[in-house]
Amino acid sequence: MITIGVFGVRGIVGQLMLKQLEKSPYAKDYKVLGFGRQDKPQKVDIAILCTDETVSPQLAPELKNYAKFVIDMSSYYRQKEGVPLVIPEINADTITKDTWLIASPNCTVTGLVLALNPLKKYYTLEEVFSSSYQAISGGGKKLLEEFENPNSLYRANCVPLIGSVKENGFTSEELKGIYEAKKILGLPNLRVFSHTVRVPVKVSHGLTITLRAKEEFNMQTLPDILRSQKGVVLDGKVYTNKEVEGKGEAFISRLRQDIEDKHVIHFWCVCDNLLKGAALNGRQIADYLFEEFFND
Repeated sequence: MITIGVFGVRGIVGQLMLKQLEKSPYAKDYKVLGFGRQDKPQKVDIAILCTDETVSPQLAPELKNYAKFVIDMSSYYRQKEGVPLVIPEINADTITKDTWLIASPNCTVTGLVLALNPLKKYYTLEEVFSSSYQAISGGGKKLLEEFENPNSLYRANCVPLIGSVKENGFTSEELKGIYEAKKILGLPNLRVFSHTVRVPVKVSHGLTITLRAKEEFNMQTLPDILRSQKGVVLDGKVYTNKEVEGKGEAFISRLRQDIEDKHVIHFWCVCDNLLKGAALNGRQIADYLFEEFFND
């Protein structure tokens, strides 16, 4: 039996994290404690921070004295050197017994890298262009509440601005997509082009993806390569944001080769931003930690 502490338990992701831990294959081995932001920490084996980038940098160092492992769901530590940015199906091996802090990636990046990861074994990936169609819940409780207002900017509208705008004109959300994808895939030379849009859907993020490789794509073998990735579904059906709500995989559809360039493919990818994009991925990291370092 190990103890897992969920911090920020009153938020959307915190609430879902509690439910996900109940669904874990190791649920009977977990004693789960919930903490609000103001609650005093206590000794746990794994701490999961369902807090934002303003709270996590204050809380994580303190929890180093209370927990063997800390999983941070915020964006704060994702690009810090020495902090693994983990999707267990892709790079769980970046975690060692001496890793005390692990970051879970941006909810939009998750679908993108799950789709690209199996391809890098067969192709030299050069450039990827993505436009995201992101759900309201990605903005948290406050944005969901605002969305219920009939006069909300987000009602029956598409807003091409997510996060803060930086000096270079990119938003913070777009920069996450660029840098996190490279880190997770271990492809520092991959060129990532990102544009983000908030759409009037409550749950699930969709991505249009255009990918260029050095080699020509073989469309006969490509679907099977994509299906070989655990956590990816490609079954010939076209999936929408609404249809994948509550599901834990990344769903790929509209796969096709470019009309003029055989080095380029296009496809659509959609996944539940609150599950695999957040709570489920965090729980899977905790499950991996249990398997590797506690399950004697």
